[in-house]
Amino acid sequence: MTDPTEPIDSDRDDASAPPENRTRRRAAVVIGVLLVVAGIALAIWAIAAAVRAPEGRNVPVTTPSATAAASPTQTTAAPSAAPSATAVAEPSASVAPVAPVPPAADAPIISSFAVQPEVAVCPDERDSVVPLTFSWRTEGADRAWIGVNTSDASVQPTAEVATSTDGFTSVSFACRDADQVFTLTVQGAGGTVSSTIAVARELG
Repeated sequence: MTDPTEPIDSDRDDASAPPENRTRRRAAVVIGVLLVVAGIALAIWAIAAAVRAPEGRNVPVTTPSATAAASPTQTTAAPSAAPSATAVAEPSASVAPVAPVPPAADAPIISSFAVQPEVAVCPDERDSVVPLTFSWRTEGADRAWIGVNTSDASVQPTAEVATSTDGFTSVSFACRDADQVFTLTVQGAGGTVSSTIAVARELG
């Protein structure tokens, strides 16, 4: 009779067991080992997930935007092709005229310039003329000219005349004009000076 406390020899039992039972036992052992390994792996994954996201919250991941990642671009303003309208504006037409420059201290002087008659009485408006008599006095003049309808008789002279005279009659009034301007211009070492007389027409 066998002692119930005597250990059972498993190797002996496996050897004496039929082959089908031994195969089933080995398959059960392999499945058990796989389940244990899978349980351990699942536990490790759960611990790692808990460390990465404590309390089950997702950790936000910041990704730099395309604008921040883009390299900086330098922009250089193109130079102006032309100056502004303010810089090139012409002077206003309302600018006051420049005052005439006074004659030099040694410029010649026209002390008097007169004509007779002061009004030309014409018979018509055609080719009639009215004789005129001019007289003038100057000081410091070397040359003198008289001209008609000009502001400078030295540039547009009708005749070159004496620097002083009491009766010059070589210029007449033309009745075809309503009025005429006669200019005496004298020139000296200090410059050129002019004086004018206007004669109006009167039909008689």
